[in-house]
Amino acid sequence: MKVEMKKEMRVKTTPEEYRDQVLKLAEGSEDIKTLLRLTYLLKEHSSEEALTRNFSALRDGDCRMLLRALRRKKVLGRGPFDEYICRPGYETVFDEVVSGFVQKPQPLSGYLDTMVKAGDKAAIKMIELLLKVSIHGIPGYTQYRLIEKEISEWFSPSVFHTLEQKFIADNLCIYGQKRGREFLWLYHQSEDELMRTREMLAEIRERELFQMPIVKRVEDVIRVLIGLSKRESKEWKEIAATLAEMPEGDIEKLSGHFSGFKMNKDFLFITGDMLIDRDSLYLVITDTLSRYDVREWREDPVVFITSEPPAWIDKARQVFEYAYPKLSDRKIAIALPDRVAYTNYQQDLLSIFLKRIGIDEVRTL
Repeated sequence: MKVEMKKEMRVKTTPEEYRDQVLKLAEGSEDIKTLLRLTYLLKEHSSEEALTRNFSALRDGDCRMLLRALRRKKVLGRGPFDEYICRPGYETVFDEVVSGFVQKPQPLSGYLDTMVKAGDKAAIKMIELLLKVSIHGIPGYTQYRLIEKEISEWFSPSVFHTLEQKFIADNLCIYGQKRGREFLWLYHQSEDELMRTREMLAEIRERELFQMPIVKRVEDVIRVLIGLSKRESKEWKEIAATLAEMPEGDIEKLSGHFSGFKMNKDFLFITGDMLIDRDSLYLVITDTLSRYDVREWREDPVVFITSEPPAWIDKARQVFEYAYPKLSDRKIAIALPDRVAYTNYQQDLLSIFLKRIGIDEVRTL
């Protein structure tokens, strides 16, 4: 008899009743509305850690007790990896209701413009990395940990965590986590807006990099090398043209060529390729070289010319541990003019070029 009464009391909540319950709770508490919104946005990446971190940035408090209360009220449940999800069976109703709580994020291009005017180099670099690295990360690094490492090493760990909190609080980013995967997501930005921001960043970086004195210095070195190559090969041009059945002018081009420097909008570098006789080099000029950039760059043999040594330079093998191609299958040099160079390959043109930019010490990468 008692068992039959209990069964009668377990009346299934209808979708309309669940909708009313969610709306009533959200209307009565901004904290609950925030938690429901975060759960909706993060989907299966809404671990307790993710919800707590976002809630702390947005509401300046702790939400753990509130999460447990929402479970007791059967508004939220737990997924297979302990993530918080809406009550199973009511996904459509939950999404319809809670999507109305989502605040439209401010345009990323406008946010970048504000950071540029404020001279906030750390925030600008953070936006650059968020645009470059997908939320899936790269082998060996989650997107979150890679960005955290770069900002922490270029500036400081406290700067990174301050920026993370600020970006979340400013309705720009959201932090997600699931079984070791972590990311910061620039949510609900349109493709046009992301493209506009990338174009702005490219213009900013182009101005900055072309103002670096090393650009003209490298151009002058290349002119000298090409001039020397052409003078040395002059007496052989007629013979070579005959043997190769090529016009003499084309042989002259082969003896020395430089494409000129231009902006690479994907990596935000200044790049150019140089050919002297039978040797070629791809030249990259930048002020900072991240783990992501050096791993994802595909042209070689390459010389990255930078003003500061990368913080990871003594851990290069760790940086490339899960990379493809692996380090031994690439030809990479990193040069700091008038100081030192690091390289994993040997080449006559590389040796001459490094000496011409004031480098006598060459270390193995």
